[in-house]
Amino acid sequence: MIKLPGNISPDLKTLTALAAYQGKVDAEPDFAKKSSLGKRLFSAANKKGSPVFDAVKLKLKEMCSGAQRCVYCEDSYADEVEHIYPKSLYPEHCFSWDNYIYVCGQCNVAKNNNFAVFRDDTGLFEKVNPKPGTVISRPPPGIAVLINPRTEDAMDYLFLDLGGTFEFVNLADEGTIEYDRADYTLNTILGLNDSGHGEALRIQRRNYYGSYSARLAQYNSQKEKDASDPDLKKLITELQGESHPTVWKEIQRHFKLGLLEQINKELNNLFLASPEALTW
Repeated sequence: MIKLPGNISPDLKTLTALAAYQGKVDAEPDFAKKSSLGKRLFSAANKKGSPVFDAVKLKLKEMCSGAQRCVYCEDSYADEVEHIYPKSLYPEHCFSWDNYIYVCGQCNVAKNNNFAVFRDDTGLFEKVNPKPGTVISRPPPGIAVLINPRTEDAMDYLFLDLGGTFEFVNLADEGTIEYDRADYTLNTILGLNDSGHGEALRIQRRNYYGSYSARLAQYNSQKEKDASDPDLKKLITELQGESHPTVWKEIQRHFKLGLLEQINKELNNLFLASPEALTW
């Protein structure tokens, strides 16, 4: 999960329509009713053939890696609009463009309306999703625990082990906010390392490690043969369009930190021959 580009947005007409929907939600003073209204309006609006949400989904698709891969797992097909701040708990963000990403069904079910904050008043971690059967209430103000890919880079919190397990490792020390945020995002919510979903993902990360290596080798080979700039650009574009972009970003980080030479000297030498690849 990498930070998504911030320069992608629907046109003004679509944003204006989203704001109009949001205005209807915001006009309801009662929080429980506001939450219910937001869910109903979103369900009615988020349908195939809706000009507003067809436009939203086109832009969310642009943010995805590969062939429309899920923003969270980077592997499965993304076809569901996910609210980073759950619409039932934060109806004030129900129709906020900045609160949307495109995800797969499995990740969307796992995330659901699960959410937690570090409370502003106490600084303590608190899960804010209501227990089944209880009346929904406004969450306490606080810092979101879930890492937000629209505004943050998960790689500041996580390190991908390319030397063996292909699991994500928490970069922070236990007992810190950074550690808790990484652990909550990685393990509690998304299960990107677990024995089910995460096990398949580890296999795929390993596979894409090989794919990225092969693509860089192909680029170097064509570069040595004095291939044309358009042909080289095509190879770069194809590499950048792969799924699991975190694997590529981690390969680059391993090289910069001097770790890649220890685990894959051949791949390390490819970067030495083509240092421009560090900017892709």
